[in-house]
Amino acid sequence: MLKLIKISSFLTFAILLSSCISENKEVDAAPKNLKEDTEKISTKQKYIGSTEESWKHFYDTFKGQGKIVMLNLLKYKPMADYTGIEVSNIQKDKTGKETYQYYLKQVEKIFENTKVGNILYYGESQDFLIGPQHEKWDAVILVEYASLDVFVDFVKSEAYQKVTGHRKASLEDSRLLPASNVTPNKVEN
Repeated sequence: MLKLIKISSFLTFAILLSSCISENKEVDAAPKNLKEDTEKISTKQKYIGSTEESWKHFYDTFKGQGKIVMLNLLKYKPMADYTGIEVSNIQKDKTGKETYQYYLKQVEKIFENTKVGNILYYGESQDFLIGPQHEKWDAVILVEYASLDVFVDFVKSEAYQKVTGHRKASLEDSRLLPASNVTPNKVEN
């Protein structure tokens, strides 16, 4: 129960942080595999990568904050699509879910070898209890990183670059919400 309270608390804190205006600081550009072209965004936009603006805001908000937990909401493609994606070991004739499972196993291997991250939770999801009933997500994942710098190093690493194409090939849509590590007793009323 305490773990659920902690997760709820730091997710709420992350939402509050992301609504704040960040300071204007110089930051590294978003890694290419996490970028999304803002010109392609429409009212029915699907999100697989970040924009330069969202990356900068994320960097400014979480720099120096310590541990970060990433809430991932995932919607799989019916069949994986590698069109325009260069990656070794293409998962031929696999569903988006099967391909994402392959990607996740590769990420877990990187985590085991480098200790840069930890998958706290993975589960399939259904309809919202509270939220728009038209939004459907296939899975939810919580991943913890020691810091923003550790996360940035991870997504820029050669090992991750080799597998990130599987993520793009497998997902129809996604959301990634970073949260700082806040305990309930640190949250003021």
